[in-house]
Amino acid sequence: MESIPQNVTNITATEKYWMNRNFLSCYHFNVVHFNLGHISPGWYIFSCILNAVFSVTATVVNLLVLTAIRRTPTLHSPSNTLLLGLALSDLGVGLLVHPLFFAQLLGKVTRNKAVFCRAGITVEITANALCIISLLTVTAVSFDRYLALRLHLRYKEIVTIKRVAIVIGIIWVIGAFIGSLWLYKPEMVKIKVMTIILMCLLTAAFSYFKIYRVVSRHYHTDLNLKCALEQVNNGKQAVNMASFKSHALSTFWVYCLIVICYLPYFCVVVVIAQTGLSVEKRFLYEMTAILVFINSSLNPLVYCWRLRDIRNAVRKTAKLCSVQSWRERERWRQENVQKVGKKNYMLRICKNT
Repeated sequence: MESIPQNVTNITATEKYWMNRNFLSCYHFNVVHFNLGHISPGWYIFSCILNAVFSVTATVVNLLVLTAIRRTPTLHSPSNTLLLGLALSDLGVGLLVHPLFFAQLLGKVTRNKAVFCRAGITVEITANALCIISLLTVTAVSFDRYLALRLHLRYKEIVTIKRVAIVIGIIWVIGAFIGSLWLYKPEMVKIKVMTIILMCLLTAAFSYFKIYRVVSRHYHTDLNLKCALEQVNNGKQAVNMASFKSHALSTFWVYCLIVICYLPYFCVVVVIAQTGLSVEKRFLYEMTAILVFINSSLNPLVYCWRLRDIRNAVRKTAKLCSVQSWRERERWRQENVQKVGKKNYMLRICKNT
């Protein structure tokens, strides 16, 4: 970061502030982003602790979900493929975004401009990309549940794992484009992020509203939760209404978490876009951004809690990992004991000779 040249004299305090704002810049960051203002450093230290804790939880839980779905053939379905894509983006938040944001806040508290600058640039790109990917994937999950109810028997024919994988690939391309766009047009990124958040929340709300109406109509007409996709003549089994309701309700809880975590951030970004940036607004932006990142730890906990198949698969995977690690440690201990025993035996032979 640069500073005001020494030959600049006879300037007012206001002019000095604006010159500092222009000269103390790091890419798209300026002195307002870096200054603490009247905010207590304790809040930033607390934020660093939150980032460290949720970085571990997001990484471990999402890695377990990814491994469980991958190694369990019965979970290989279009709906679970979308959850797999969601877990992958949430894993990226745990592995990359949380540690980078931790470094950025730490650089801000310790007044280390280099750390703040480098971590800040990287976190803006990765956070914009991965959080948009998570949001779009949750929207795709809600739309998938709506299609399952709308298409009935044609659902399995139209919605396949291959096509869902293509949709996930498109979502990742969109996220990567928006993340990298920050390097060139940060103001445009703000507009696109606000637009995507609003459209995703409204689209998911529409999907769940339509699902609620259909399920309520089935309930009140005394269908007794019969098959939304009943067993057809050739003997193939389809998803019954009870199972559909369970999965739809689980994904609805994930949507509720998205609303709770993203809405404060959305409001702060709108206020900054309308009224301009200040130290206090930047602080609110950072705190609400942490809430967005925490969503990546909460998502897998919700669908593990609500979906029995995924919960059982994750539990088995965790037990398998713990058993394998215990066996590896035991094997390592026995090998070391054998090596030490052989070494002592050779020493005794040397002494006797």
